[in-house]
Amino acid sequence: MNLIVFDLEWNIGYQPKTFLYHGTELTLRGEIIQIGAARINDRGDVLDTFEVNLKPHIFRKLQHHIAKVTGLSQGDLDAGLPMKEGLQKFLDWAGDDAELAEWGLDDVPVLKQNLFLVGLDENWPNRWYDLQRIFLQAYPRKEGEGLTLESVVDRLGIPKEEPFHNALDDALYTARVCRKLPLAEGLATYPTEEELLTEALLGAENTGRDVQLFMNRMEHDDYRSVPELYQAGCPECGAPLQNDEVWLKRGNTGYFTRAACPYCGHWYLRFKLSRRDGLHWSFARCIDPATPEYDAKWDKQKAALLERMKRKQERNIKE
Repeated sequence: MNLIVFDLEWNIGYQPKTFLYHGTELTLRGEIIQIGAARINDRGDVLDTFEVNLKPHIFRKLQHHIAKVTGLSQGDLDAGLPMKEGLQKFLDWAGDDAELAEWGLDDVPVLKQNLFLVGLDENWPNRWYDLQRIFLQAYPRKEGEGLTLESVVDRLGIPKEEPFHNALDDALYTARVCRKLPLAEGLATYPTEEELLTEALLGAENTGRDVQLFMNRMEHDDYRSVPELYQAGCPECGAPLQNDEVWLKRGNTGYFTRAACPYCGHWYLRFKLSRRDGLHWSFARCIDPATPEYDAKWDKQKAALLERMKRKQERNIKE
């Protein structure tokens, strides 16, 4: 395994910036200004390191909060390698077969967006890991305990010899955390993207039926606008379900609607959405059985949504 622990620092603008990805408008999460990485073995031993500062070409002015957190100056940004040259240097060092590991899930989406914007292969890497997940399996989180890299370094008694929020130093701290983990086992049993999405859909309840996955799509609203996604059959008799016109939110990235079978009563069609790579939407769908609690939740939330829509329409008419 060619395992790379890495960290990014990125700049942001004072106003959001969007770009087109195969015809779909996306918001740029940030422009990379620093990459730090360590090639490690499955025990967490550091084999090689990499670092580079990059010169942004979209968010050219260093945002004041980024300057405060990273300690970087405008001069550091201006002296960095051109974006495409620096990213290509990282790809060449890491290798086509690299599997990336990061503390959390923020850096890979930013990396892939930046690769696309400079004309490099945004499909790289094919496989990446959230080391927080492996950490929590070994050290379950207790009330009041943080999950920032620094808080975990403190918790594990790792000496703090360098400041945080420097990309290479953070990558090396992450490697030291890896040495305290059952890393080889955690990597070997790490779920696929499909398994992660299914897990997020079903949760601990695991009552959903007829789980379907729709991966690597472009539009957020496909769950309610593309028949392939929203048309489903009754889990009992197979008859086509008739969906309600209203879709309600469930959490930050979930949606559900009532779906009626002409023979078996009603169900609830539910989706969980993920944009793990920062570019594509993936959808997990299941059909939940109706319960009195589910029905009450549906009725209450639908009534509230319709009331909000009514008030908004009335305000628009007055204006």
